Amino acid sequence: MLRVLWNGKSGLISNQNRIDALSNNIANVDTNGYKRVDVAFLDVLNESIDRLGVPITSDNRENLSVGSGTKGDLLVRDFSQGILKETGKKTDLAIEGEGYFRLKDNKGQYFYSRDGAFKIDSDGNFVHPSGLILDVENYNNNLSENDKFRISYDGNIYKINDDEEELVGKINLYKVIGQDSFVSKGENVYSAENVEVLEAFRLRQGFLESSNADITKELTNMLVTQRAFELNARTVKSADEMWQIANNLRGR
Repeated sequence: MLRVLWNGKSGLISNQNRIDALSNNIANVDTNGYKRVDVAFLDVLNESIDRLGVPITSDNRENLSVGSGTKGDLLVRDFSQGILKETGKKTDLAIEGEGYFRLKDNKGQYFYSRDGAFKIDSDGNFVHPSGLILDVENYNNNLSENDKFRISYDGNIYKINDDEEELVGKINLYKVIGQDSFVSKGENVYSAENVEVLEAFRLRQGFLESSNADITKELTNMLVTQRAFELNARTVKSADEMWQIANNLRGR
């Protein structure tokens, strides 16, 4: 009886974790550069039928086993490319393929994001929606929202004066070594330890990368997971009722 309760409990916890992950995906379906997450399910423990002494007749008895539930607390992030949408705004940037923008805070700490919805503040900084500043190489902060400028595919920033272009900085993109090293910091920003500069990449000015979460797929997965949660809840309830019957019999 305890085994049934443990199995049901582990199923409830695992499916609740997946419901939380799917809810987060649905909430961020319109978030620029968002990468959807899912939960990986693992078996907790399998035991042989022979070892448990279960009275069952089968030609493959030695190959039969019974599980002890599931474990679903490992988040897996999908880093596939989202659709690029044109905005026409000159401070909006989208990454085609691999790479991340490097952002920094006022303490000099670095963070990473695919969200390129930048704005230029009064100090000439490219500011991320989180408030962090885009790390730009050899930048002298002499741009404003009203200036004419162009950002090339390879990240070079050119200020346009009387049809002449002046190189004022360069945006580098970074590759994270081992996607599992990403740690979410909220506001579509991540921290990572092992990174390296990308030698070749492609930026698109006037575009933003959409979330790679598909609302139809997320809602379908949510319905399936809710049904699995309900099934595990019924398992726990049935085990509790059977236990109550057994206790009443013993009491007599």
